[in-house]
Amino acid sequence: MTENESKTSGNGLRRALGVWAAAAFVVTNMIGTGIFTVPAFVRTATGSGLATLGVWALGGLIAMSGALCYAELATRMPDAGGEYQYLSHIYGKLWGFVSGWISFLVGFSAAIAASSLGAANYAAEVFHWDVQAAVLSLPWQIPLPGDLSFGGTLTITQGSLLASLLIAGLALFHSTGVRHSGKLQTIIASLVVGSIILLVFAGFATGRGQWQGVVQTSSSSGLWWVALIQVSFAYSGWNAASYLAGEVKDPRHTLPRALIGGTLIVTVLYLALNILFLYTIPADAWKPDVAIGKQAASLLFGETGATFVSVIITLTILGSVSAMTAAGPRVYYAMAGDGLGPSIFRRLGKQGGAPTASILAQSIVAILLVLTGEFGNLLTYVGSALSLMAALTVAGVWIVSYRQKTNGPTIFRTPGYPVTPALFLLVELVVFAQGLRTNPKPTGAALLTILAGIIIFYVSRAFGWLPDEEPA
Repeated sequence: MTENESKTSGNGLRRALGVWAAAAFVVTNMIGTGIFTVPAFVRTATGSGLATLGVWALGGLIAMSGALCYAELATRMPDAGGEYQYLSHIYGKLWGFVSGWISFLVGFSAAIAASSLGAANYAAEVFHWDVQAAVLSLPWQIPLPGDLSFGGTLTITQGSLLASLLIAGLALFHSTGVRHSGKLQTIIASLVVGSIILLVFAGFATGRGQWQGVVQTSSSSGLWWVALIQVSFAYSGWNAASYLAGEVKDPRHTLPRALIGGTLIVTVLYLALNILFLYTIPADAWKPDVAIGKQAASLLFGETGATFVSVIITLTILGSVSAMTAAGPRVYYAMAGDGLGPSIFRRLGKQGGAPTASILAQSIVAILLVLTGEFGNLLTYVGSALSLMAALTVAGVWIVSYRQKTNGPTIFRTPGYPVTPALFLLVELVVFAQGLRTNPKPTGAALLTILAGIIIFYVSRAFGWLPDEEPA
């Protein structure tokens, strides 16, 4: 490890994150509302407690397979940007460009908007707010030729206002530097993990459940693949630390530990929560669309328990929004450095050295999506595109291993290679194929989104708006 690698990344970013801070980004980005809702669908799909645990264990194994592959790529290319860096260096700037702009417009911005509104909704349950109450109504109108016009009314509700303030506040905080960002994520991760551990142990200590619920069977819907798809989404976010690779100390050792350790922690927590839910809910009481976390807490602790779960969920969403607020701008920062994004995205704060312009741009887009509400369909349509980008990235492990016959002692090698990336790719491709079969519109739109990105890339290059050079 060079002195430059230990203090700066060579591109202006400061290496200040240790293992715990980097792992905290993984944990907070992974744990979300899914673990408190998806278990109900999985249990009814499999019809068995043990099979339910098996699906969640398989989801954890798939996530770990991806994390192991990303750990190798991160040690080979320890710079900020995550998939953007890997796709650009392995396949060329085209695929880095497509991945990066999908991330900017939807992958991070729309996800932040949706999650912030979710946090506002759960906080409203705790503090008894009316998130739909209007705060301000702004009529707008755009005149068109002739007597025509186009307009409407923009209504700002308490929920959208709170979500916007959350986004703005986190953007300002993360603009102070990655060192502060790491401390915040570590605090949130500790609170989330501690709260879940407390919930699990306190739940078992009540003695109000039945252990046979873990092994009992009931009728099933048979939607195993759909269940695995939902579980996979609940595990998403395991690659968070890779986006901040340019700010991780000793990245060739720290990144693998953070990616693998964070994913392992979340897998253990998810399995523990599922066992608690199976212990609490009778086998004949499972319904696919039930908020199982609240139901289990109500049975174990009464209404106080349901409120406690709402607090945990609010905290997990807050951690996820915070992690995305910090991680996403590192992609746009890297793109600007390669000439694939506005040069202003390369601007760093004078004090903390964070990519402040990128953080500001992302927060503006997210707030606009919150205020207009135009993000729900985008999330659905582009989620499949992001999954394809992750699959393409994992496939890159085979390519870099072939190209680089010799590997130095600082390169983390994917355990189980070549089976590990094959497992991840198999599941991702099957999930995508199932999406095309059962819900072709959003999945097909994902392919069209990628195609549009390819066309924009080549048109921009033809007009000289993008450089012709490929990354070294």
